[in-house]
Amino acid sequence: MSALGKEVAGILAKRRTGDAIVLTVDEVDEILSGLGVPLGGTKAVPVPLRATRMHFRGTKWLKPDHPDARGHPLVDPADLPEWIRPTGSTGDGATPEVDEHTGPKARVPFHFVWSPQPGVNGIGSGRNLRGKSTLLNVLMWSLTGRCPQFQNDVRSWIEHVEVDWQVGAERLRVDFDAVNGVATGQVVSFTDVGSDTRSTVLGQFDGADFEGVMGSLMMTRLRLENIPVWTDTAARVHAWPAYSSSFVVRANQLDPIVGNEQTIGLRMMQMFIGTDWAPVQAAAMTARRGLDKAQAAAKDKADAAGEAVEVSRRAAEKHVQELQAKIRNLPPGTPDVRVMLNAATRASDLARETHKLEAKLIAQTSLAGTARQQLKTLKARAHTGYEDALAARFFHHMRPSVCPRCAAQVTPERQAAEPDKHECSVCTGELNLEALQADVIVAASVPDELVAGLVARTSSGDGGDSDAEEESLDEVEAAQIAVTAAEAAVAELTAEIAALTTERDEAAARVEAGSGLLSAASARRVLELDLARAEGALGALTRSSDPKTVDPVDPVRLAVVDTAEQVLKKWVKKDQDPMLVKISADIERLTQSFGADNLSGFALNGSASMALRENGVKQKYSGLTAGEKLRVKIATAIALIQHGYVEGIGRHPGFLVLDSPSAEEMPEEDLATMVKALQDVASEAEMQIFVATRSATPLVELLPEANRVVAEGNSYVW
Repeated sequence: MSALGKEVAGILAKRRTGDAIVLTVDEVDEILSGLGVPLGGTKAVPVPLRATRMHFRGTKWLKPDHPDARGHPLVDPADLPEWIRPTGSTGDGATPEVDEHTGPKARVPFHFVWSPQPGVNGIGSGRNLRGKSTLLNVLMWSLTGRCPQFQNDVRSWIEHVEVDWQVGAERLRVDFDAVNGVATGQVVSFTDVGSDTRSTVLGQFDGADFEGVMGSLMMTRLRLENIPVWTDTAARVHAWPAYSSSFVVRANQLDPIVGNEQTIGLRMMQMFIGTDWAPVQAAAMTARRGLDKAQAAAKDKADAAGEAVEVSRRAAEKHVQELQAKIRNLPPGTPDVRVMLNAATRASDLARETHKLEAKLIAQTSLAGTARQQLKTLKARAHTGYEDALAARFFHHMRPSVCPRCAAQVTPERQAAEPDKHECSVCTGELNLEALQADVIVAASVPDELVAGLVARTSSGDGGDSDAEEESLDEVEAAQIAVTAAEAAVAELTAEIAALTTERDEAAARVEAGSGLLSAASARRVLELDLARAEGALGALTRSSDPKTVDPVDPVRLAVVDTAEQVLKKWVKKDQDPMLVKISADIERLTQSFGADNLSGFALNGSASMALRENGVKQKYSGLTAGEKLRVKIATAIALIQHGYVEGIGRHPGFLVLDSPSAEEMPEEDLATMVKALQDVASEAEMQIFVATRSATPLVELLPEANRVVAEGNSYVW
């Protein structure tokens, strides 16, 4: 039975009539535990974190003309380590080849060892890019397990790192080899037993698991709790990366006012202030937002279901209208089946008769063609006989004077001798004496029947009224009469077929119209059934347009966690507000001691936002200049640490890194004032603070030699 469960159960039971929820304390505890909400607060006791020794070594690969390269051997590009070797692009996606044009590199081994002290430690140089940030990066690399943003050449130079940490009463050593920023090593714990020192390997890592190993080891030893936060879509747990990043204040990362994660600035402040119920409140708020998200999702599902019903209803209504339109568009009337069958029979009979006539037409057309061909043949033959007769008369009465073959003269003497010698005056061939008596010149070798014909033609004068000619003319006339009769029969059959075809088409049209009416009647029956179903579906969707919520969130669970969040908010506020007043006063004092005496009236509120006055005018942290923000943020971090150690509460381990504070409009005298103020605070709260700055003079003047690493002029820190 928890105090939180008891308070929540009492509030729920006292709700107004109808809204009251009666639960036992055990039931409330069970619900909260099921949602991941702790049932009790935890007393925050700060555990100090200190770096006691740092050592790193490796090889610098410098150009031959670099001042530090003198006296060191030169190495050809092809012999350099793979991660150092300069390469040139092939342009075709192939493996790059060594770029021989870059020249050799000087191999310069280095190692750096330093034992930082409690209080303020300074890292300074006379110029930028002299290795100040490298020391801080190596320190944070060993602490967080995450390789920082080294310069490319520096990352590839570092080959081995050892950093000793004091975590409360325990000594840890983070020891690893590095290849171009990829670490492989272990974390070892050292324990003094009498005069002996025993070591225990707590964890080993190889590459990406380095951060996980450091997180699991440091979170438990520093007594830090996970910070649950609800993002836009899901719960997220912030742990070691978020905490460790808050140990560093950089001039280019000034928002939010606490830590470097904008989304968890409030939670980070609550954790460091150290109120007992702050972690529980964070868990309750995350659980409540998760239920709100689930409830919103359920509502979205319900809304979507309602929209789906409405879409379905509109679709059903449209379907009903479409079916009604189809029924209206069906042709009117009822088909006469008897008439339709008679028409179908008549169409079939006419089709058969037409087919028979078409067969006769084909035959008659063939006869007509044959008659026309015969007529043409007879006309040609008659014409040929006529031409033959004319030729016979012409040639047999000719009296040639020259041989048509050899052009020899046919003398009158030879022509006169034909009756006596019985020879042709042209070819001297023997003549037929009987034909010669009829004055027909024809060779004795010509057949008798041909001779008789020639004699007959010659004897009959023109030959136009002869029996042969008359017979030929009779045949032509008969053929012409046959052709005319055949063509008349073809025309008659064609007309008869056309008439039958028209009658057949009319009968088929009557059949088709009747079939259309039959189909329409059948379609009407189908459409009417479909319409009835569609109207039923439309009615059902119209009556059911408010579907039940899908997967609703249990309202009791939501009420419990919501009430718990409100209770915890009051408890945290009650414990936190007095502390915030003290912390705000410390922030104002520290900020003014850092040189920003124009700022006053600081009020750090429970939402991790800052209200203040600038020259007496109301101002917010977000409205300050970068230099003013830097001073306020450093003052806030120190005030939280100091408060925790003075009061014996809080979760900040008292380890703070300030990277280049003078980069933001901070003159050297203000930096000196800040370093002196930091020394005063560190002596009170037993803090360890690292300050890296280009303004090295205040470090030399104010810090003991063991507390500083300073490179003057053009020298390098390591």
